[in-house]
Amino acid sequence: MFSENVITDIIYWIEENLEKDLKLENVSQKSGYSKWHLQRMFKEQTGLTLASYIRARRLSCAAVELRLQRTPLLDIALKYRFDSQQTFSRAFKKLFNMTPYNYRRKENWQAHGFTLPLRKFSGFNLDIEIVTIDSLSLTGIDHTYKANAIDWNFSTEKSREEYWKVFFQNALYKHDRVYALHNILSKKNNELTIKYATMMEDKPEIYNTQFLHKAHIENAKYLKFTIPEKLLTLEYKDIIYNIYGILLKKLNIPRKKGSPDIEEYIFKEEYPVSSLAYKPIPLVKDVNYYIPIEIDNNNKVTSKTIYF
Repeated sequence: MFSENVITDIIYWIEENLEKDLKLENVSQKSGYSKWHLQRMFKEQTGLTLASYIRARRLSCAAVELRLQRTPLLDIALKYRFDSQQTFSRAFKKLFNMTPYNYRRKENWQAHGFTLPLRKFSGFNLDIEIVTIDSLSLTGIDHTYKANAIDWNFSTEKSREEYWKVFFQNALYKHDRVYALHNILSKKNNELTIKYATMMEDKPEIYNTQFLHKAHIENAKYLKFTIPEKLLTLEYKDIIYNIYGILLKKLNIPRKKGSPDIEEYIFKEEYPVSSLAYKPIPLVKDVNYYIPIEIDNNNKVTSKTIYF
């Protein structure tokens, strides 16, 4: 257990220092172990060598920057500790099977080759299926916030809690289910504007003057999976890390550009309505997560179980 905690701490420390000099000597000094012992522990617990993990994380961060920013290739190469643009381009192509130039201009963003920070997410399986949402009309409250382009979706717990608190304060009555839609609205330099909408189904018999935002999803294909109850104890960012870093990577299905991810929260049949405003999570029975995808009719994946 002690060595597991050391590796977890080292992974977090590496993540905070990807743009700095991460020679093996520096990492081993931080861990308090010898270079030999640290590398052995890291390989045993992650299946990767320390050097290959650091390089894959740097290249993955570079991939995000290529897609979300207009930073020159040379600046990205130097930022992530490559000695030249040529060295960076060769390493990038080896991992992602295309040059940085082509990756930046590719229409859809696939997760192939991507490595996200290693986290404790083992011992679970997810049942997934490809579904078509024929028609879904939603109404609710639209929230926007600004975040750093690299880690925009990984530090949102407090914001999301506050958004749902506002939602339920304005809709403190029994719900069967509620939804969240989130997507990137715009990007400028290193800053993104993100939308996170807290919503419910738009029904004629329910009218709420506070719910000004409307959304309609029609004839759209999504990759749907249900988050197991024991997985709900993990932080939201851990779930997102692994959905995009493991799930989409294994399936090699491109995400549809411009469409929002959907969270669907299904409540238990009986619960105290007053709890919605301050502690809604224990009232939730199931959570479904939907990722918009581009898929043709020849793709034979309709349902599958993914093991972690």
